[in-house]
Amino acid sequence: MSGSLFYILYYYNIGDRPLWEAIVASSLIALSNVPVIVRIFKERSTFGMSDEMLTLYRSFPNFNPGQFRKLMRKAQFVTVDQSTELLHQGIQPTHLYLTTSYGFSLIRDDLKTELGPDNLLGEISFLLGGPATATVIAEAGCSYVAWEVSDLRDLMQRSQNIENAVTVLLSQDIARKLAVSFPQKSARPPLIVDLPKAVTPPL
Repeated sequence: MSGSLFYILYYYNIGDRPLWEAIVASSLIALSNVPVIVRIFKERSTFGMSDEMLTLYRSFPNFNPGQFRKLMRKAQFVTVDQSTELLHQGIQPTHLYLTTSYGFSLIRDDLKTELGPDNLLGEISFLLGGPATATVIAEAGCSYVAWEVSDLRDLMQRSQNIENAVTVLLSQDIARKLAVSFPQKSARPPLIVDLPKAVTPPL
């Protein structure tokens, strides 16, 4: 862009009269570069993001701003007005979720825990293709972001960089949850062995 501007000034001052044909050609070249410059700027800058989006962006540390914007174009922002089941254990999820508030209940078998913001839901099913490993209920007033699985997979197929970023994000979330996961019941009762009583030798 700066090079084109230099040539425009050069062609304007080089002779007794401006070289208008050269000036027009240089101007067209400069204008053709504007969309590319804007795209690169948006890929690398958070300029123009709302405070809400900037806060949400912190949940995607391995995404650049451009990848994050593309991901958010596929997102649905939801606040529920009544208790809503998002995932059901044993059923294939249709969405991937990110919690943005408190008030979510995660139920696995007979164990229950509460979830707050910044938790991905349905990530194991998304990566492995199986059913949900737990039931998740959003209480009234909860908010979350949702992506349709089909939309997200389509986006990943069209961009290898986004596919890598999503895979890393979900894998890191799973690893974090494993560190604080429910203790699993033992598959069999503990083995109890009756040891023989010590025999006191005769004196």
